[in-house]
Amino acid sequence: MIALLAMAGLILSAWAYLADERLKHNITLDLLSEELTHFEQRLHADRGAEPLRSARLSIYRSSDLSELPRHIAMLKPGEMHRVRSGGRLLDVLVRDGNFGRLYITYDVTTYATQERIALLVLGLGVVGVVIIAGLAATAISRRLVEPITALADQLTRIDPGQRHVRIGSHFAGNELEPIARSVDTFMERLDGFVEREQSFTATASHELRTPLAVMRGAVELLETQTAGQPAAAKALARIQRAVREMSEFTDALLALSREPQRATPAETACDVYAVLTRVVEDQRSVAPEKNIVMDLHGGPLRVAAPESMVAMTLGNLVRNAVQHGAGPEILCRSEGRQLVVSNGGALPAGLVQSGNPPGAGQSGTGQLENIPPRFTSHPGGHGMGLYLVRRICERYGWAIRLENAGGGVTATVSF
Repeated sequence: MIALLAMAGLILSAWAYLADERLKHNITLDLLSEELTHFEQRLHADRGAEPLRSARLSIYRSSDLSELPRHIAMLKPGEMHRVRSGGRLLDVLVRDGNFGRLYITYDVTTYATQERIALLVLGLGVVGVVIIAGLAATAISRRLVEPITALADQLTRIDPGQRHVRIGSHFAGNELEPIARSVDTFMERLDGFVEREQSFTATASHELRTPLAVMRGAVELLETQTAGQPAAAKALARIQRAVREMSEFTDALLALSREPQRATPAETACDVYAVLTRVVEDQRSVAPEKNIVMDLHGGPLRVAAPESMVAMTLGNLVRNAVQHGAGPEILCRSEGRQLVVSNGGALPAGLVQSGNPPGAGQSGTGQLENIPPRFTSHPGGHGMGLYLVRRICERYGWAIRLENAGGGVTATVSF
């Protein structure tokens, strides 16, 4: 707005200056024309009349050209010219009449100097007013937007994991108080929702632990009673595996329902390779037709997380590869602190982060952040597997990537 006002003032000043120059030009032209006409009238009455000569106004006849500078004597008649001569600024009018060519000069040096001083003062005044107005406008605008900036800072500093945060008291009596109160109302409802979800998940997980413990004890008792019966042992092994998976699922839900807590590595250290070996053995017994190959290098890969969380992550990835992968082979290999699970097939277009879905000769990468809360790629699925994997990776800071590469699907977890 300051720039627009300055531009409008500049245009108005330029227009006023040009109008003033035009007005002064016309007034001077009329004055000089009047003087020449008056002198011609005197010549009609007396041909020997002497032309007017004063400090500022002088008239010259054709016979007086020797008294005029050459550049003035060469001026065309019928026009008023502004010339500089001998350090003076002159307005010169030339006219041809019955008495030959007449020249009249009018010294405007003093007026021109005063005009330049006035223009300089006016320009400095305009610049000063614009600067003062700009500083004032900047200070006023900052004062006006300060509450908005403070509100934005308050919202930015809110930790998503922190509950019962309110900001309305910081804006009491401020024009933004209704907005801050509305934010507090929303956060209060959000806190209630999160607390109800965590309470339900924690309660359900605790309630599931009792029947799971009973089932585990019953299976152990049956294993003792049916020792030496291969058929019963196979069925009991499947029950034992299902109970273990259900226990891990329950532990994962219980851990995810709690607020993240910092734990020492010694308290939660888990060997990823040992968990992967157990997960692979379980899947081999479930799907003997699949050839699950493990290619692990180096020593144990330890992470600071409960074993149930690691088992839930690896179990879902390997189970997906076994159940939905094309081809008979699944490869689990290590690359430093990365674990890669590969299988045949292709990711659905909805999981590919790039603009083009993968097809023949194409490859794409999908981040689990793009997966909906309930994503499944097969009929009848509930879509909980990859959702839990995403939640667990977010909790422990692991990176996971899905991609179509080498004619198959590759899932990479970076611990």
